[in-house]
Amino acid sequence: MVGGGVIGCAIAERLSLDGHHVTLLERDQLGGRASGAAAGELSPQSTTSRADEAGLRSLELFPELIARIEKDSGMNVEYRVQQGLQPALSEEEVAHLRSTGGTWLDAQACREAEPSLSTEILGAVLLEHAHLTPPRFVRALARAASLRGAAIHEGTPVMGFDIAGGEVRRVITPAGSYEADWAVIAAGPWSKEVASAAGVEVDVRPQRGQLAALDPGPVVLRRSIFWSNGYLVPKGDGTVIAGGTEEESGFDDRPTVSGIAALLNLACRLVPDLGAANLQRAWAGLRPVTRDGRPIVDVVGPPNLIVATGHHRKGILLAPLAAKKVASIISGSK
Repeated sequence: MVGGGVIGCAIAERLSLDGHHVTLLERDQLGGRASGAAAGELSPQSTTSRADEAGLRSLELFPELIARIEKDSGMNVEYRVQQGLQPALSEEEVAHLRSTGGTWLDAQACREAEPSLSTEILGAVLLEHAHLTPPRFVRALARAASLRGAAIHEGTPVMGFDIAGGEVRRVITPAGSYEADWAVIAAGPWSKEVASAAGVEVDVRPQRGQLAALDPGPVVLRRSIFWSNGYLVPKGDGTVIAGGTEEESGFDDRPTVSGIAALLNLACRLVPDLGAANLQRAWAGLRPVTRDGRPIVDVVGPPNLIVATGHHRKGILLAPLAAKKVASIISGSK
């Protein structure tokens, strides 16, 4: 297993549950990239596209997965189920959201549900929603896998692959090589570089997403709010996370003034009283994006090499489904 983000750790946890001997190799630290930079919201947002159907299927896997890893790891990942709102700020948005068939709240009902919402909001659709704390989730997945015998190696970059007879035989690192019946590359936007060492082309690139943590003071927000490409997510520690930009920045994962300003403007437009909130922290992560926007979870190149990447903004949400598919590919080969 190459990559210790949420996708790699979810796959490692599932394979270890199935009795496989798993070795996970992470170049830096577990959850140190996009997985650790995520807000942790788990919302398909609508049911009108194939990707959203995948999100709904994956969301259904969370209760069992959370119960299992919290029991096995002894960690609390701060998983909570609650409602979210997708508001409309124009008549065009009202028409679009009402056409989706979701539960519609008019303007008055919105402000009864969330008194701090802007008077610009004309109504909103209620969403199926849950959220968790990503660093805890990633660590719990890895710990559960480790307690079942998986070997987790941080600070271990993959340098190449030993391929013989058309199959991956070993994964090569500076510390030595590891024999492999199967190799799984789940290295986010770095999957392209890793896969190239096996002579495989993977169409994935990085996209920067920035976030800001706000101390809302007396402002109370009970539900997550999703509008356009942004969101506000209230967390259990009282903060509100504002996210998340979509920027073509290459592998530059530094937050920018303009990016954070856009998030703060979004927060103030949706919840005007957040203008008095304190900015606690700003950060960014690099999401893996494919050309057609669809994740890659399949055998690529050698028949025992699986690539699992390209989950864009939905890596946390789609991790259980990706793990289930990888497990199915490997079990189906027997």
